[in-house]
Amino acid sequence: MNPITPNTEPKPSTQRRKAVAGSSLKSVLTGLLLAVAIEGPVLAQTIKAVDDGTVLKEIIFFGRHSIRTATSGTNSLDQCSANPFPDFVGVTVGYLTTNGQQAAGLLGSYFHEYLLHEGLLTGDASSDLARSYFRANTIERSYMTAAKFGAGLIPHANIPVHTYPSGNPDPVFDPLLATNAIVDPVRALAEVQGVFGSGTNLSSAYSGELSLISKLLYPPGTQPRYPGISPTNNAPPAPPGSFDPTTVPITLTISAPLTNGGPPYYTGNVIAMGGLASVVTAADPFVMQYADGFTNNDVGWGQLTLDALSQQTRINTLQIEIAMRQPYLARVQSSSAASHILRTMIQTLSGEPLAGAFGDTNTQIHVIVSSDFYLAGLAGLLDAHWLLPGYQPDFCPPGGTLVFELRQVRATGQYLVRVFYTAQTFDQLRNLTRLTLAEPPATMQLLIPGGSSTTNLDVNFITFSNLMNAAIGLEYVQPFDQETPPGVLDPYTADNPTNITASVSGKTLTIAWPADHLGWILQAQTNGLSTGQWFDLPGSSDLNSVAHPIAPANAAVFYRLRQP
Repeated sequence: MNPITPNTEPKPSTQRRKAVAGSSLKSVLTGLLLAVAIEGPVLAQTIKAVDDGTVLKEIIFFGRHSIRTATSGTNSLDQCSANPFPDFVGVTVGYLTTNGQQAAGLLGSYFHEYLLHEGLLTGDASSDLARSYFRANTIERSYMTAAKFGAGLIPHANIPVHTYPSGNPDPVFDPLLATNAIVDPVRALAEVQGVFGSGTNLSSAYSGELSLISKLLYPPGTQPRYPGISPTNNAPPAPPGSFDPTTVPITLTISAPLTNGGPPYYTGNVIAMGGLASVVTAADPFVMQYADGFTNNDVGWGQLTLDALSQQTRINTLQIEIAMRQPYLARVQSSSAASHILRTMIQTLSGEPLAGAFGDTNTQIHVIVSSDFYLAGLAGLLDAHWLLPGYQPDFCPPGGTLVFELRQVRATGQYLVRVFYTAQTFDQLRNLTRLTLAEPPATMQLLIPGGSSTTNLDVNFITFSNLMNAAIGLEYVQPFDQETPPGVLDPYTADNPTNITASVSGKTLTIAWPADHLGWILQAQTNGLSTGQWFDLPGSSDLNSVAHPIAPANAAVFYRLRQP
């Protein structure tokens, strides 16, 4: 074990704290902060529609992508199990599934209803788009979640998602790979080992979860071909059932630097975790299988109860806690995201454009989508925690999101911040349950240490701003005047024309088109090509095939694809 040295994070200087807000806004903020200072506490509310004497001025969603396929292919996964892993048929490894797209849309539809009630949406698509901003990191599952959430949030609108071209790291989410932050791996390891030791004791601390996963991978009567053998990064593919990842020692060390000529680390990979990473990879499909509606026999090969499914996610949460939530790593890796959230609020309060903020002075709704690692890192920076029904503490389910609400008290003009964690339950995801204000997703308002009290979880804006400024390390944030925000891209919907195919089985007609044109919309009409009016087939943008019963009463039906 490396020797442990004190690593208490020093508070930023007064000069550094001022730099976050920007000196040009000093006079504007002074007036706002005077209003905050004279008002008493406001009762905490849930995310349900309740008139509590406040007006919602801005909302920021900082969320995880929805349901995706496993992040490893079945050839790789099968090396660590006695039985073949069920496949996510027809969907690329790591991509959002069709059910994931629908689940994201359902959560967006819930917030559509909520924000209509709160007055932040009008119901007019053009007006609502003008006050909304969508951003995703540069992976398909995040991009598609933002787009589908947006389609539910603002129906009948084409959602403009801001993202960098593939391969260009987003400095908000990955400041290490974007080279805007430099991490001291020795310091990071010392702090992690000060909490978790060398890692060797984690196997006993999490023996219940490891045993559960081991029995799923190797049921009674089976065993790995090579017991005690652990894989190496450069080893050739091994035969199915080669090893049990739960027996690979968990050790916490500094990750080997990347060798591609770029920065040595990316966000989330500073600490190597030995067998823990292998276990997380092997268990990764189980939650997605259940959420995506796999049959009971295919979810963990029929051996998982819902309680056991939840329990084994503690391994995933442990990995993220080590990689993202420890104070130094949270500060290095999440200061950029926190800075953008704070500056977005300041931009709304001041009415002045502010570099380093999401959107512009007109935007009041900000949808920011990435992964559970980035979400947890931001929560770690605030020392915020949650526990939703059916989930383990701090678990980030598919589609879960931190929600930051900036509110103003009508009677006094006071500004306050409410922070929630919101996610669909396991069964809301699996059943694609329609969400309403009467039947909402699972939600918990979060205690913000140093800002919330035991009787009031709301945080006045002065306090929230001071807490954020104290947590943010500007040395890990790209200088605001050097930032080039991403433009609107649609890198995952093909723009070239394509053909559609038709097949008949019994009395059913199936129209299909290439998977790389997912997002295109199937249209139909029955009145003849010269005079008919084309209409969109609902839900076809989420699919690449549609089955319809043949209606003999229609002399002819015509189909075509249109680009969204």
